[in-house]
Amino acid sequence: MRMQGRAMRAVLTTGLVALAAVGCTGSPTPEPTTSATPDRSAPPSPSATPTSAPTQDMTAPPERPDAMATPNADGAAAAASYFISLFPYVHATGDFTEWDALSAPGCQFCSGVRADVVEVRGRGNRTLSSAEVLSASGLEIEANRWYSATLHVSIGPSTEVDPQDAPVREHPAEDRAIDVVMTWSDGWQIDEIGPAATTES
Repeated sequence: MRMQGRAMRAVLTTGLVALAAVGCTGSPTPEPTTSATPDRSAPPSPSATPTSAPTQDMTAPPERPDAMATPNADGAAAAASYFISLFPYVHATGDFTEWDALSAPGCQFCSGVRADVVEVRGRGNRTLSSAEVLSASGLEIEANRWYSATLHVSIGPSTEVDPQDAPVREHPAEDRAIDVVMTWSDGWQIDEIGPAATTES
């Protein structure tokens, strides 16, 4: 399960964080570890509001969208987008306040990203990049309980820099489609993140 979690992080964050030691498993679409499986026969509710832009100051935390306050499909899309907008911020600052508040205890992706940031900062370095949510659609699986969201994310080129801001490691820009599985319980919890499932004919 550890390798599966690392593979999911690598698929999403190759252009965002330094994951030089991460390899790929043979599974093309790892299943999120969660108690709910999204019913993809139901149409998703579109909600395409990017929450971060490449020019955003990554040393300032992104603002929570108002839609996050509501447990519905649009709220799920907004919460998932907000969580992804935290990627550049936590890598640039090491501030996990919002990241930890939204991460479910069993989310391997969430804890893995946290560990990656801690490792980079343990070397005295930080990672500079950007993440823009180009589109987001939410899906209600069980009202007031289980939801999912599918995001199209543009990850800008990233650079790990040392304390003097000298480049140490670089990664190219990428576009990724991801699925976010989440729970509502007096607020959102991110249960797992992985590559978006593909529909085969």
